[in-house]
Amino acid sequence: MLHTYFDTEENGRKSFELPGAKPHYNPDRPGQVEHILLDLVLDIPNKSFQGTCTITLQPIRKGIKQLTLDAVDLQIESVVIGEVSQPFDYDGKQLTIQLLQPTGEEQIKIAIAYEVDNPQRGLYFIHPDEHYPDKPTQVWTQGEDEDSRFWFPCFDYPGQLSTSEIRMRVPKQFLAISNGELIATEKDGKDKIYHWSQKQVHPTYLITLAVGDFAEIKDEWNKIPVIYYVEKGREEDGRRTMGKTPRMMEFLSKKYGYSYPYTKYAQVCVDDFIFGGMENTSTTLLTDRCLLDERAALDNMRTESLVLHELAHQWFGDLVVIKHWSHAWIKEGMASYAEVLWTEEEYGKDDAAYYLLKDARSYLQEDTSRYRRPIVTNVYREAIELYDRHLYKKGACVYHMIRSVLGDELFDKAIQTFVQDNAHKTVETIDLLRAIEKATGFNLMFLFDQYVFRGGYPDFKVAYSWDGDSKLAKLTITQSQGKNNNNGSQNELFDLKIPIAFGYKLKKEKSQVKLTNFNLPIHEKEQSFYFPLEKKPDFVSFDVGNNFLKTVKLEYPIPELKAQLKYDPNPI
Repeated sequence: MLHTYFDTEENGRKSFELPGAKPHYNPDRPGQVEHILLDLVLDIPNKSFQGTCTITLQPIRKGIKQLTLDAVDLQIESVVIGEVSQPFDYDGKQLTIQLLQPTGEEQIKIAIAYEVDNPQRGLYFIHPDEHYPDKPTQVWTQGEDEDSRFWFPCFDYPGQLSTSEIRMRVPKQFLAISNGELIATEKDGKDKIYHWSQKQVHPTYLITLAVGDFAEIKDEWNKIPVIYYVEKGREEDGRRTMGKTPRMMEFLSKKYGYSYPYTKYAQVCVDDFIFGGMENTSTTLLTDRCLLDERAALDNMRTESLVLHELAHQWFGDLVVIKHWSHAWIKEGMASYAEVLWTEEEYGKDDAAYYLLKDARSYLQEDTSRYRRPIVTNVYREAIELYDRHLYKKGACVYHMIRSVLGDELFDKAIQTFVQDNAHKTVETIDLLRAIEKATGFNLMFLFDQYVFRGGYPDFKVAYSWDGDSKLAKLTITQSQGKNNNNGSQNELFDLKIPIAFGYKLKKEKSQVKLTNFNLPIHEKEQSFYFPLEKKPDFVSFDVGNNFLKTVKLEYPIPELKAQLKYDPNPI
């Protein structure tokens, strides 16, 4: 892929590509990881643990003599396959196993014994100290993007999906939570052993554990356990913050055409979490800063959106998994747009329109003041750099544009087709395009080419005038971002069909207006359009319904601007 569309210093923006950025690709695949079993003993006071990671691998071809796994700052003790120790090399970042017996067609189980002392990433030990004596004792993980390699050896990229198990020994006063079902517990002296099993495939970055002295709040949806874990004493805050989860599960199950796919849904509020939330499969971790007391609940939209966002990932990100980080907008854009959809469902269309407007403004601020990039790019230093407003906010706007082009009914059909066709699989952006075309017949490559695979947006200037003698309305539309004397991909022009309307007030009530609608093909640097009308319109609406991500400067007479603000059903 050529990256000629990255902006340089000539337009005042910094480059998105930091020094050392390079193209990233998924590694060659020696086989399919079928299962990962972690058997861990946590030494919480000493911020360390030891364990065994057993990887079941189905080789994809015969004759493989070497396997390379991601493993950062681990103390590797042994590697065993079929009770036979294998020689290995370890450089602190990758574990290279020299197979004594080259792979054949049968599965192999690779058991790696290791220890970790005071891990710097991936798994975090939280303790009270002299500065924060009331801090709880907890252990929790954060795998996205590529931090699982800091707490267990693995093929640490999203293109490998497998089932998983975690068996962990912790002090008996603590609860231990992980993905999937709790299939066994066992008391052993001062310790308790928890055994969790995740039976649906998922990538390594979604494997999790959380340990602490939590209060457990039980709810349910459609006979599926819905559990909230919070620090003891904050049970009411937990119910207040996460209590809408069952209704959200119902809403998203219908919206995505696929019932919530896991055997439980847990939300664990942890101390010192490094993000707002993380959508680990069936077990979301949330920052405890999201918990609302009675006063804070009076203005709770931010937390409600966080709960909804992470839940939406159980479909977009966990059930349907991105194949490579460069396509992370598929999940983050949809989870962000799900916030808009829920706002529309719960609070109405006006609130949803304003929510989306804030998303657009947030992206535009990043684009104008920091850098511009395509949403899909594989050029970076670390994948976490992709997790910006282009990914979340612009991604949400792209989903809204898809909805605007297709209409509500076909949008739902397309999204449901995408989820149903790709459940428990990995996807790239092209798979979303294929699902849209399969479900609706629409080819939206024109939209993706302009908004996903290249950076930027149209910057329109719209001039309006009325000729009373001829009864002609004139609109002159200029794409200010377009370059002169450039053809093809270099001219930065957008090619869109923009709906416009001439509005007439019928009565004093704002809702009583008549709209005369047109669709304008906008594709040149400057275009003028003439409209014979029976009488002068009271206002002119450009991009009726605010369908497309853009900026607009309106050069209208003052009376028309006032009338639009007063009478336009959708002045945004």
